[in-house]
Amino acid sequence: MVNSQIVLLRENAPYDNVNDGDFNAVRGYWRQAKQSPFWKTKVIFGKEKMGLHNGSLFSMNKKGIADSKLLNTNSNYKKHKEGEIINWEFGADLEYISNGTISLSLVFGDIEKILANKVQLVGSDKKIEHFKGTYVITKQDAKAGLPFVRATFYSEKDVKVYLHYVNISVKNNETQGPNLLVDVVDNGILLKWNKFKKALYNVYRSTANKTDYKKIGTTNYNAFIDSTFITGVNYNYVVTRIQNDKESSGSNIVSAVKKDKIKPKPPTQLKAEIYDTELKIFWKKSIDKDVSHYAVYRGDATGNNLREIAHNLKRNYYLDFTPLKNTNNSYVVYAYDFSGNKSKVSDKLIAKVKTVQGTSFSDLILPMPIHQNLSSNVWGGKTVIPRDINNGIEAKDWSYWGGRPVKDTDNKYHMNITRWPANATKGHWEWPNSTVAHVVANKPTGSYKVKDSLVYSYANGLGHNPDIILLNDGTYLMYSLINWEANLFKSASMNGPWQRLGVMEVDLSKSLEKPSLNYRYFRNLSGVQLDDDRFLFVTKGGGMMISKDKNPLGPYTPLTTGVRGNKIIPIKYRNSNYEDPVLWKDEVQYHMIINAFLDYRAIYLRSIDGINWKFNLGTAYTPDITSYADKTRTHWYKLERPHVLQDNYGRATHLSLAVIDVPKADDLANDNHNSKNIIIPLVVQKRISILNKTKVNQETKNITIIIHSEKGFNAQTDINVNSLRFGATEEVDFGRGCKVLSTKKKGKGLLVEFSGIGNGITENNFVCKLLGSTKKGNLIIAYSKLKTN
Repeated sequence: MVNSQIVLLRENAPYDNVNDGDFNAVRGYWRQAKQSPFWKTKVIFGKEKMGLHNGSLFSMNKKGIADSKLLNTNSNYKKHKEGEIINWEFGADLEYISNGTISLSLVFGDIEKILANKVQLVGSDKKIEHFKGTYVITKQDAKAGLPFVRATFYSEKDVKVYLHYVNISVKNNETQGPNLLVDVVDNGILLKWNKFKKALYNVYRSTANKTDYKKIGTTNYNAFIDSTFITGVNYNYVVTRIQNDKESSGSNIVSAVKKDKIKPKPPTQLKAEIYDTELKIFWKKSIDKDVSHYAVYRGDATGNNLREIAHNLKRNYYLDFTPLKNTNNSYVVYAYDFSGNKSKVSDKLIAKVKTVQGTSFSDLILPMPIHQNLSSNVWGGKTVIPRDINNGIEAKDWSYWGGRPVKDTDNKYHMNITRWPANATKGHWEWPNSTVAHVVANKPTGSYKVKDSLVYSYANGLGHNPDIILLNDGTYLMYSLINWEANLFKSASMNGPWQRLGVMEVDLSKSLEKPSLNYRYFRNLSGVQLDDDRFLFVTKGGGMMISKDKNPLGPYTPLTTGVRGNKIIPIKYRNSNYEDPVLWKDEVQYHMIINAFLDYRAIYLRSIDGINWKFNLGTAYTPDITSYADKTRTHWYKLERPHVLQDNYGRATHLSLAVIDVPKADDLANDNHNSKNIIIPLVVQKRISILNKTKVNQETKNITIIIHSEKGFNAQTDINVNSLRFGATEEVDFGRGCKVLSTKKKGKGLLVEFSGIGNGITENNFVCKLLGSTKKGNLIIAYSKLKTN
């Protein structure tokens, strides 16, 4: 940090920033490419964005320039003098390893004076690189008047070059602040500086990540001890001098933190708000002022097997979306202080949700079988090690990201899956250049091996987010996003060849989205073919659209808006940002899972027609759901791109997910992080049928169903009959519903007669639900239409 005197741009602590030299006047994300009111950007060579991103200015073009406003806003300085010294400093960074450089200049009139010329930046390290120097004003400069700053960005491969700050100041002994030193001592944080004659000194402080300095003291000594700090918090300090009623510029900035080893007091008075599938845990905060955050642990009904489920919580509550059902859950909370000390454990809280096992799609998720063994000498963070590298597909030199598994007539399991080189320049964000590969396995969970490196030759195999649509004639349709267009391909076999049909067409005159969101009709699509051979697709945001006729290319008519904000979604889930839907149908109903990517969870919906949807209580999945048969657990940072493997009846037997071990921006080229696809077995819904000849309703006295036997399940011998409940989901999911009156064998199946009392069927129901367990305690779940076929 330059010890500023007369500040023309940026750092002016403890005073306000000058001319947006730190690019915080307007906050924006790079996709928005917002502009600073103090800077003007211009792309010289390239077609990419240039603008603001979270407190920096960026360009991803071959050449782009940013010019500041004229540096004439300091009322105490309006003209240069020959020989004056300009202190300059800037911080820059390169997004990924590449040939990115930046130059900084002062422009006097029409003459550009280069301060730093094409300095090479180090990419992928996420560290700001600092450059500084001085410049002496010439006679020509003084005559031309005050300059403006020009930053010139040079990039390749669309990699972002970031400019984080620019400091420009004029050296001036009259306004110079003190030279400040700092030390941590027993009784506080000691500040020392050089002494000026007949001067008072103001001491200012801010937290290290802020710029809002507050005055904490005034002294006539050239030393000051800060004893009002919070232990463990990092502070910035600046000192000014006051002489003749005039306050100088700030000193250099120093930073200090004083830590202790004293455990904070634990939180107290835990209590719970009990919901259908969630528990909201509250606590009284620790009485200590230096507490930084809290962590919540959940255990079994006895209080054992505690495992952290939430950390870095700033508030005194946590909404648990994944408590166990049919049993009590135990909770404890720890406090952590800024010094890193962990409190003793809080008192234990015991709570139980209202619904039963089988209510939520996440209840169907089973432990993954281990193919050979769990490996530890593999890429990934500690939360995903050890793991089964033979589950799904993974490779050190490829990043995989989502594919729908399909069992073809060769009795093998196939996926057309997105991938890109793991050592590509942009790491995970290389995905716009991904291709689609064909991988095959002998078992549904893997391991999958590459059979064809490119599924199709069109656009050199480029493609993202492929989805397979199972056609009524037993052949396949494939959606692939290529150059941001929704392309469709067709094949008689998952082995190909795949014939490109063209680009999907949507009648945007009937769009139900804002014009800026119409792209949702073309990205991240998933579809089914209807019984009348038309096509129904769910869009990126969860809206439905239908084809005009049997042509899969459309045109498509939008039918419904997306999931976000929809009143069918409970308020706890309603306002999430949703994408990555998967759509499928079975003998009974339509199903959809859609991912709330910012909230690290997904929801599950059901429908009688694929258009009008009903929210299914609870989550579809969260990062907390992955485990193995030996009870080893993993915790992936994110789970996205859901797909399901379906059997001959359309039932989901396995869940396919793209997973990554770190935030996407932290998966860089040639590092130890990556993404893969995992395949998780599910509890498969049983096949049942209502035998009543009239549609079931609340007046129905008795309901008879048949539960069909199938491979691995004998309906006549395996069921714990007394556990069965049948009726509307609103009853069965809460442990209520119709009770069994009698059973009778029929063929290989089991006839079950239920009392109609308490079935709960209303006009809002389109199916009945069966829940129960086997004699071994395994979950039984099934749905049936409300009347016999």
